[in-house]
Amino acid sequence: MFRTINPVDNSVLNTYYFLSEKEINNKLSTAFYAYKKWKDDPFESKILSLIKLYSCMKETIDIIAYLITKEMGKPISQSFAEVNKSINLCQYYSELKESIFFKKMLTEYEKSYIRFESIGSILGIIPWNYPIWQIIRSTIPNLLLGNVILIKPALNTAGSALLLEKIFTESGFPKGVFQILLIEDNQIESVIASDIIQGVTFTGSSLSGSIIGSLAGKYVKKSVLELGGNDAFVVMKDVENLKKTAKLATESRLNNTGQTCISAKRFIVEESIVDDFIDIVIQEMKKYCREDLYKESTKIGYISRSDLSEKLYQQYKNIILNGGKICLETSKDGNFFSPSLLKVEHDNLVVKKEEIFGPIGIVSIFYKEIEIPYIVNNTSYGLGASIWTKDLEKAEELSKRINTGMIFINDLVKSDPRFPFGGVKKSGYGRELSTLSIKEFSNCKTVIIRSKL
Repeated sequence: MFRTINPVDNSVLNTYYFLSEKEINNKLSTAFYAYKKWKDDPFESKILSLIKLYSCMKETIDIIAYLITKEMGKPISQSFAEVNKSINLCQYYSELKESIFFKKMLTEYEKSYIRFESIGSILGIIPWNYPIWQIIRSTIPNLLLGNVILIKPALNTAGSALLLEKIFTESGFPKGVFQILLIEDNQIESVIASDIIQGVTFTGSSLSGSIIGSLAGKYVKKSVLELGGNDAFVVMKDVENLKKTAKLATESRLNNTGQTCISAKRFIVEESIVDDFIDIVIQEMKKYCREDLYKESTKIGYISRSDLSEKLYQQYKNIILNGGKICLETSKDGNFFSPSLLKVEHDNLVVKKEEIFGPIGIVSIFYKEIEIPYIVNNTSYGLGASIWTKDLEKAEELSKRINTGMIFINDLVKSDPRFPFGGVKKSGYGRELSTLSIKEFSNCKTVIIRSKL
């Protein structure tokens, strides 16, 4: 048994029960038989199911958004934005053509081509910070290919996951194609070990990701890991509009109360403009005030769990103990953190090694452009980075020496259904989104045809 807790006041929202081993096996069996039929359903039929799904999400958007806010303490405007983003993803994939599963090759053979085919049941292990978006982005590409999926959600947002399962059912998806697994961590290995599971996709911390990756390897299952980030936001002195850039930096750092893997976690600013940048960011951060989460104007929410709140506060103190200087001090009240800004050396051990998952901005200085790749790469993570400058050619050259899965020049790092999403180093491997995500859990089958011996 477990409970979902409202992070605003730590009140109990609901009580749920973990699945028994028998119930888990029944769900796996249901997925197995659902896959047999789903993989052979016409592509057009899958697209129609997808269209019904996002139509149903549009109709129930108020219910979904309010539940997200209750379970994880996100401002209601951001909960609506999350659901709308999920709907937009469904719309993007619903417009793809079946030809994405086929690649013709020109060779000496009469026919030679690659066909991407489904492989079976995929286990998705999903975090709490975007409880609908994270599920949708893992699920839709797999369903379109012909796989079926079982989702183990974060327990503190179990209600959101179960609501989404209900919407899938009401949209007409066949039984067993999409299922929620409310299981304990010690039950995960037995699920991965099942012959029915053919792949594992995980989003979460690097530590948990290494465990899931090792389990997938142990049972020879393909895995995709989307792990933590320590994204750099590099501001050069020739930036076109410093005030606007600093405002965007603040928005990136504080969106979802800083609980986003691709938020700007390190502001790396050229020495001649750093003081002005800090002053603007401080003024912007002061606009993020504790207010009613259900007001449209509220910009910042709560840390989603008490244990994560305590961890964040300890990280804040450790950064200062390691030489960080307070530019804007935080105030902590329960699970609420007011935004803060700390100035550090770029080799601060806490900032270098750990992901800061909350509304703490970190700023450091560079003096010469040649330093930028070293400072940006001086972390175990490699998810995304952004560079802000008028000189696009210079920025593009710098991007070649930065070890991340994504580089944005004069724009915020963001997830977009059209573009591959993922990182390198301890930020994981594999890609989500775009047409590449559809092929991650596919059988890339080579077909060669010779007419005459």
